[in-house]
Order: sequence, then structure tokens, then C-alpha cells
Amino acid sequence: MCICGVVNDNSYGLLKVDGLAKRFSSGAGIDGVSLSVAAGEITGFIGINGAGKSTTLRCVMGLMQPDAGTIQLFGAAADHAARRRIGFLPEERGLFPRERARDVIAFNARLKGMGRSDALRAADRLLERIGLAGRERARIGELSKGNAQRVQILCALAHSPDLLILDEPLSGLDPIAQAEVLSLFAEFRAGGGAILFSTHSMTAAETLCDRVVMLAGGRTVFEGPLAEASDLAPHGAVVVTSDEAALIAAARSVGGEVRPMTGGIGEAGRWRVVLPKQVNHPALVRALAEFSVPILAFEPIKANLEGAFWDLAATPARIAA
Repeated sequence: MCICGVVNDNSYGLLKVDGLAKRFSSGAGIDGVSLSVAAGEITGFIGINGAGKSTTLRCVMGLMQPDAGTIQLFGAAADHAARRRIGFLPEERGLFPRERARDVIAFNARLKGMGRSDALRAADRLLERIGLAGRERARIGELSKGNAQRVQILCALAHSPDLLILDEPLSGLDPIAQAEVLSLFAEFRAGGGAILFSTHSMTAAETLCDRVVMLAGGRTVFEGPLAEASDLAPHGAVVVTSDEAALIAAARSVGGEVRPMTGGIGEAGRWRVVLPKQVNHPALVRALAEFSVPILAFEPIKANLEGAFWDLAATPARIAA
């Protein structure tokens, strides 16, 4: 496990990012991103909008020049040849509506060095695998949004890369399509490939990932196995109330701490109440009643990835001993 600041283990050799920084005039950007990806593993890249996920991936792919830090691919400094071994799905989707599905997949494979015949065969195989056999000649503009998204994912896979880097690959997909795509990723991993994918979906990350990297405020706040991340979820509850002062007083009476969250209801705020391990939820409920806290919602914090993320994202990055 790495909680921001630990140099990545040498066993994670396909991709190693250390101390990456990219600053913008607006004040946004990244400063202190470190992560690593090994062969045969799927790593989830998790963070809210603006955390720095897309900026990090653009730097890895050479689309942005970082201000500081190092990027290694396949055991050496990142260069054009190494990046040809990567399948990349960018945040900005960009297929031409008049292009045909088979042709656009083959075109992307040829850009990465495949011959024409091999590229077309790969396109046919992947279209059949994803449930689009018979739609090879369909134009992108004729496909549903979900099917167009699937074609773009196949563009990243067509040249048989060693590493997939995917920016929100499940965006725009219905649950059935998501399940098909996740199955495709699992097959890719089983064949020895590695995947780094950014996502807002904690459920998808918990379903598929071996490891997770969490970003908050442009820095890595956690890197490690999925199980270790879930174990960091705090004990407590999420409370929605219009009386912040009373909530704070009630929480403090049982040794708890109150942290603000987004997603309130009207004038009521949403709060994360973190409790000592020995204080149970009924004790908190009694305290809320004693301090006359108006409760619009009360939900115990689950010991899962989402519970850990909101706790880590709210605190400064910590360095492991």
C-alpha cells in the first residue's frame, strides 16, 4: 500500500509515474501524482471531477508536457515507441459520424503499426465479440450512443496493446453494455494485459479492480490493493440536516467529528459524522435526538471503497512509514 509519497515497487513495471506535476494558470492541475501498473492487473483511477485524472492520463500519453515528475513505460523512459504499445481511450470522444465501424477500428489499429489485412480481421473479431456482428458497415452516426462508445473502446483494443489506458470507459453505457465491456476487460487482463482506467463508479472499481489509485486535489492520496482501500473506510454515518450547529454538538458529545459533503437537500447540508470505533450507530441516533437535530436522512457509512474514498479525499495526503 502507498498513501501518497512512497516510491512505487519495482514489480510494477508496465507504467510507473512518480511525483507528476502539471500546473495551469487557473491554479488547477496536479502536483504529486504517483502510481504504478503491473502486467495482468486492472487498476482503478478514482477521483471526483477536477481531481486531475484526465490531466495525468494526458501526460502519460504525451499529449501534455508535465512540469515535474517522471513517467516510465515498460521499464524505460516514456517515448513514442512505448506509447504505441498502449491502447488509449481519451476523455474527449471523437469518431467521425460518417465513418463505418469496421473501417474506423482498423484505421486505429493501422496507426499503431498493424498491416491492413490484420487490422480488418481484428476489427471483425472485436465487433463480433462485443455483440455488433452484422453492423460492420454501419456508420458511427447511425449507431446508438452506447454502441458508438463500444466502437471507440474497440479502437483502443484493436492492435493488441500490452496496456490499456481508459478515461471513463463506462460513460454513456447502459448496465447491460457495461457488463459486456467489463467482461471484455476481464478477458484482456486474463491474457496478460494491464488496464488503468479512470472512473466515477466505485461499484465498477470494486467489481473489476485488483488495485486502486485515489486522487484528490491533484495528488495521490492512496495507492494499493482494493481490499486495503476498503479497510480504510471510517466508522460513522452520513447525516442530512438543516442544523449544522446542533449536529456538531451532538457528534462531539459522543466523541465524533463532522465533515461537510456535497449533495445536500435544499437548505439542508449533507455531513459525514466519523465516530470512534467503540461508539455504535444507536448511540449517535440518541445524541441527535437529545440535541434536537432535524434529520432528513441518516445512512451508516459502509466499509467499502466509496466510504474510504470520501474519508481520504477530505484529509491531507499521508506518507506511510
